Amino acid sequence: MIKVKQHRLFEGEIKSVTISKTPTGKYYVSILVETEIKKLPKVDNKVGIDLGLKDF
Repeated sequence: MIKVKQHRLFEGEIKSVTISKTPTGKYYVSILVETEIKKLPKVDNKVGIDLGLKDF
């Protein structure tokens, strides 16, 4: 038996699967899926983000 910790659900057609093994013996799986792009509704809100840059 293999234990799985799935971080998020996905929908769509699976395009590729990559399996990686760490030096400690843990396996990780990355799944690439193709889905429809859903347009988000337009909003008039604006957001300012402070990146904490000291010099620009």
